[in-house]
Amino acid sequence: MAVAAVLVPATACAGGDPGPSSGKDDPLQTKAAAEVSTLAEARAQAVATTAGVTLDDWRTNTSPCQGQRGEIADDGRWTLSGFAGLPVSPADQITTLRRIRDMWRQQGYEITEDRTFADGTRGAVSMRDPDTGITISLTTTASRDRVALILASDCYRPAAGEDPANA
Repeated sequence: MAVAAVLVPATACAGGDPGPSSGKDDPLQTKAAAEVSTLAEARAQAVATTAGVTLDDWRTNTSPCQGQRGEIADDGRWTLSGFAGLPVSPADQITTLRRIRDMWRQQGYEITEDRTFADGTRGAVSMRDPDTGITISLTTTASRDRVALILASDCYRPAAGEDPANA
């Protein structure tokens, strides 16, 4: 998960399709860190509930947004990353990933990855919520005792009095 903590913030604001109603030159929304954190935890909790496990090791961090060439924003724009390891038995991991994928589809999220690895017992599924820009990736872990959950938010301008980019 340490690698994910480095990779997610680096890609969270690197571009991509920002959604149907916004363009790359549109101004960023201003959001309070608590608002984004609450939304992110709700998305992670929905995954845990669908998996039939508790979300007991959920953690988040905020960081400055990075551009497509790795440049760090110096104007306060920020992103939130979230991480958890969901305890899912090896025999149930692929079925659990499929169940979560189906839940995401029913909720209108874009499925950006859906694969089973060559060994047939491990896999990955990812989504993007077009309304919020939140992305979630799930993958089975090498230890086979968990499914890793990695969440990234869009980039936002800080709310008045906050500095989540440098928290």
